[in-house]
Amino acid sequence: MQNNQKNREKLLDFFEIAGKLKQAIRFSAAKKIKGDSSADHSWRLALLVFTVAGELKLKINIERAMKIALVHDIAEGLTGEIDYRLIFFGKMSKKEKNARERKAMLKIRKTLPQKLGKEIFDLWQDYENSRTREAKFVKALDKIETTIHLIEAGHEKYDFPELIATYPDEAVADFSELKKFLKAVKGRLKKEFQKGRFLWKKEYDNIKK
Repeated sequence: MQNNQKNREKLLDFFEIAGKLKQAIRFSAAKKIKGDSSADHSWRLALLVFTVAGELKLKINIERAMKIALVHDIAEGLTGEIDYRLIFFGKMSKKEKNARERKAMLKIRKTLPQKLGKEIFDLWQDYENSRTREAKFVKALDKIETTIHLIEAGHEKYDFPELIATYPDEAVADFSELKKFLKAVKGRLKKEFQKGRFLWKKEYDNIKK
């Protein structure tokens, strides 16, 4: 009985950390861009996972992919959102970002009951390493979801258009079944570029690493 009570307390501690994703505003380093929270992003990513996988009839474990989607940014409950632009423009190394997030995940793992803590840590690590089809699928959709958000934010917010136009390419190249889906997304992004009178380069249509 005492062990069950202890596990319930651990779960409540974990949900408190997860709840902080609602305050982790993405794109925080770029003040001009209207941000969504990490919780907003993770929710729609999970929605994309099961709808897109079903529509494309992909041979993947959808339940595992959804779990990866739900926990892939859970470290941000402790670290806050680390804007990709910091890495892109050399203000932070990818190694430093990974070290911060790994430290947070080890702390989260200890917060949880042992079995569940290991499962969540392993799911996060799978996403980071992109070793399974499920992880590669989620990572590609993660970048696509961000692009959809930027389309919704509108061309007035595009301070680095070349980064925005190519952001999903590398991840989608690793999961080629999503290339046609990304092409449709880029079609809408291209319209936003045209509205803002940004040059849409021919190479933006090619999805490559």
